[in-house]
Amino acid sequence: MQRRALLSAALAGLACAAAAPVRADTFPSRPIRFVVPFGPGGGTDIVARLIAPYLSAELGQQVVVENRPGAGGVIGSNMVAKGPADGYTILFADSARTIAPSMQKDLPFDIARDLDPIGLIGGTPLLLLAHPQAPVKTLDELVKYAKANPGRLTYGSSGNGTPQHFAVELLKSAAGIDLVHVPYKGAAAVVADAVGGQINLASATYAPSAEYIRSNRLLPLTVMEPRRLPALPEVPAAAERYPEVIMSIWFGIMLPMGVEPAVRARLAEAVGKVVANPEYADRLRAAGFEPMRETAPQMKARIEREVKLFGDVARKAGIKPE
Repeated sequence: MQRRALLSAALAGLACAAAAPVRADTFPSRPIRFVVPFGPGGGTDIVARLIAPYLSAELGQQVVVENRPGAGGVIGSNMVAKGPADGYTILFADSARTIAPSMQKDLPFDIARDLDPIGLIGGTPLLLLAHPQAPVKTLDELVKYAKANPGRLTYGSSGNGTPQHFAVELLKSAAGIDLVHVPYKGAAAVVADAVGGQINLASATYAPSAEYIRSNRLLPLTVMEPRRLPALPEVPAAAERYPEVIMSIWFGIMLPMGVEPAVRARLAEAVGKVVANPEYADRLRAAGFEPMRETAPQMKARIEREVKLFGDVARKAGIKPE
C-alpha cells in the first residue's frame, strides 16, 4: 500500500510538472522552431538562416529554420498565430505581413490580435530606379513629367501586394501622379527588364540593383528610407519632399499571443544581443541587408501604423482584397 501511495504521488507530480507553464529559468530546454512563411532561397529565408545560428548560441538550444510557404506567407504565419504559446514556435515575419490585410480577404488571423512582436532584426532599403533613356533623371523630373503625362510611365515591382509595389503607390498618392504598375514574379526579373528598357522604372531593393547603379545602367531617383543611404549620398530620400513616403522591407521576430512574459523577455534579450553583435551585422551587410533594432513596443507601433497606412494606400489606388 505504501509503495502504491508513493507511486501515485510520483505520477501526480509528473503530471503537474507536465501541465505547468514553461518557466523562464528552464527555457529553452529543447530546440525552437523558426518558421519562415516563404520557400527557401528568398530574402526572408536568407536572413532567417543567417540569424538562426546566432540565436542558437544565445539561447543554448538549436533554432531550426522551417519553411512553411503558401498563400503569400499566410499559411506559415497562421500556423504560428494559432500554435502553442510556449515560446518554442516563433515566426520570422516580414513587412509584407502589414500589407496582407489590404490584399487578401478573410485572413485566418489578425496580425495585431494574434501575433506578439518581439523585435526587428534587419531590413533592406527600397529604391526607385530609372532606365538611362527614360525621360526622367531625378525625382523632381519624375513628378513633373508624370503630372504632364499621366499613365505614360511604367514601373515594375516584385508583384502585387509586395512592399516594392506599395512603396510606389505610396509615392503616387503623396505626389498626385499616375504611373502604370507592371507586376513581376521576383526582383531579378524587374531589374533585368528595367536594364533592358522594357519598363521605364523599377521599384527594387539596393542589393540586386547595386551593380547596375555603379555601371550607370540604372539611375536611382530616390530612396524610400527616412534618410539618404550612406552608399548613395547624392540620391535624395523621398521623405525630403514627401514626409509620409517612408518604406523599407523589414524582418522581425513574432510569437503567438499569450507566451509567458518571462519566456518572452528571454527571447527578446537574445534577439537584442544578436542584433548588437558586430559579426552578425557584418554578415547581414555582406548579404545585402542592414541591421535594424526595434524593441517590441516599437515594432508593435510600426505594425499598427503600417496596417492603417497601407489600407489607406490600397483604397486610394483602387486595390481591393482578393
